Amino acid sequence: MPLYEITLEQNYFGQQVINRWNYQSGEIPSGVSGAFKALVGMGFTPDTDITAFGPDTIAGKLQGLQSVSVHFVQAIAKNLYSVTDFFTYAFPPNTTGGLSDSVGESPTVALGFASDRTRSDIRRAQKRFVGLEEGAVAAGGIIETVFLAQAQELGDTMADVNVVPAGVGSISYTPYVFGRQKYVAPSGKDAYRYYPTESEQLDHIALITAFTAKPETRTQTSRQYGRGS
Repeated sequence: MPLYEITLEQNYFGQQVINRWNYQSGEIPSGVSGAFKALVGMGFTPDTDITAFGPDTIAGKLQGLQSVSVHFVQAIAKNLYSVTDFFTYAFPPNTTGGLSDSVGESPTVALGFASDRTRSDIRRAQKRFVGLEEGAVAAGGIIETVFLAQAQELGDTMADVNVVPAGVGSISYTPYVFGRQKYVAPSGKDAYRYYPTESEQLDHIALITAFTAKPETRTQTSRQYGRGS
């Protein structure tokens, strides 16, 4: 069954912010774009030109946790082993986080999540989302109880199987961690990439059944001013 990578690009105080998810889909009906349907299942492709996502989707729950200073740039879905099954959705320019009265923390301060681990040879999936409002963080970087509970709703949604209508049937998208192949980059340093064939990659995926919100803020140094994602 096809393997997908979903990339969300955001911008926060001038810093590019990237988060990625991986899914294995069920069978894709003929004439249907599996990549497009993957974005629909996550809520990143609204039916009309609006700036609020479905409240029960990953997109909607994430938007509700982020400062208005977070700008949604684009979402990209691609079948890792197809050159034609891909889709890009550019968000309307005024698509922002939903906390309009909030004061956002630094881009280096993130709301963190970790998946469960179902294979010992594949690490947990990690997510780091910017746009934490200052009021959500107590002394010592502890996430306030009410906000943490809201964050866990996003975690639960990220661990769900997305079932998307397609014609007379539906397509299921199941969240996985995709292990990466280690190789030596031209620089001489070790690096990691997806496996070269779908059959090889299928031997290196781990099912996700839970995402847990971290009770403390995380530090994402790669998002320091002037650095990037």
